[in-house]
Amino acid sequence: MADLLAANLRRLGHRVVAMCRNGKEAVETTARLHPDLVILDIEMPLLNGLDAARQILVAASIPIVMSTGISDIRSLQNAADLNVVSYLVKPYSPAQLKVSIHLAVAQCRAFFREPSVAAA
Repeated sequence: MADLLAANLRRLGHRVVAMCRNGKEAVETTARLHPDLVILDIEMPLLNGLDAARQILVAASIPIVMSTGISDIRSLQNAADLNVVSYLVKPYSPAQLKVSIHLAVAQCRAFFREPSVAAA
């Protein structure tokens, strides 16, 4: 699945800087490479995707997309509580992936934009 995701990302014009085998590696790799976006699966060995997202977001403001087969309300709420910016339920199309990435990046740009100041 990770290879298919990477291939779809490349077809959409994105550069894949790393593929990780588990959540712990995802946290370490993100800290080292500072990517523009992280895509995590909820079900990963050593550290699940939600816990990995939590650790990543403590250290950096990086948009995170969850890519998972899990669509129960509790998991969705846990992701929302972490401020995960998008949640893709497998299987999804390349078009859905494209939209999810676009929205995730746009949302983070809006969130981290410099505040406007009005002078009186």
